[in-house]
Amino acid sequence: MNLNSTSQLLARNEDELSGKILFANPEDTYPLDISRKADVYAWCQSKTFYDALSRVGFAEDKLFLSEQWTTENGSDFDYIVVYQPKAKELLDYLLASVLPLLKEGGQIWLVGDNKSGVKSSAKRLEVGLDDVGKVDGAKHCLLYAGYKRRPAKPFVFEDWIVTWQQEVAGQSFTLCSLPGVFGHGKLDKGTGLFLDQLNEHRFMSDVASARILDFGCGDGIIALWMYNKTGARITALDDSVLALKATELTFAANQASDAVTTIASNGLNEVKGRFNYVVTNPPFHTGVNTDYSIAESFFMTVKQHLTLNGELFVVANDFLRYPPILDAALGSHTRLFRDKGYSIYHGRQPKKR
Repeated sequence: MNLNSTSQLLARNEDELSGKILFANPEDTYPLDISRKADVYAWCQSKTFYDALSRVGFAEDKLFLSEQWTTENGSDFDYIVVYQPKAKELLDYLLASVLPLLKEGGQIWLVGDNKSGVKSSAKRLEVGLDDVGKVDGAKHCLLYAGYKRRPAKPFVFEDWIVTWQQEVAGQSFTLCSLPGVFGHGKLDKGTGLFLDQLNEHRFMSDVASARILDFGCGDGIIALWMYNKTGARITALDDSVLALKATELTFAANQASDAVTTIASNGLNEVKGRFNYVVTNPPFHTGVNTDYSIAESFFMTVKQHLTLNGELFVVANDFLRYPPILDAALGSHTRLFRDKGYSIYHGRQPKKR
């Protein structure tokens, strides 16, 4: 995996990095480079980047995939490097998580692409750090740093869970979310339209025994709705462990924990077996950039995970060029709905001739 521009900016300043270092949500394999000269830990919330670091041989005992960091994983860091996330509330979550782990006098580095809003995020460092300032800028990226000179507020995971009641497509239930999860704290318009369409669909007569996969589960709203509608057990998949935790919290809040199995997976890599129904509001961003590769890879491999005559339902922003990819993957597709900037597509595993 080539280093992205943010890591290239870090590399320009790596002579300053020494001692015990934690990378929070790294976006490539740069932590491995630094581990050759320092004691480096990596905390990933993305299965994609966790897998990338694992493949290149990053130390297993210092590589973690989890929604929250525990002190048992490591503490007393000299430096903590945070990559600017797309969601500002996730940055607040990460900073609150890692500040207690930093030594007195240690530094937090914040690095990000200019388009990510990193410049305005520098102010967020001042909540728990002193002497915050710009370290460097290059390749349309910025690097900021601040020093820990005062005690940090203990991190309490439960304080970051957002819970609310949601009514949609004939159902009412409790939803739970965490910072950085898609649709955090509210109903995404496309998801609402999607569930309205699913509510009109005629499912198989013995649907309670069907296998159903929610790809890109987010806070679990589609998965829970499908469970309530069908009575079938649901497999919920996401690249983000924050999303998987939110889905587990959502099912628990509705006394349905036994009805869901969560899988952390880059695309469908970790999926085994075939499903009667696959439902998805697939991600189309990598950071701040539109990225077709996630959905395209999903569409081209989902056929291997649909039963004979198995059905795929997709909701997407209307500008995304999914129809030709769907046709290439399944032979044909139907557009069930197009309005308000969204399209909903239906595809089926073709019967063998």
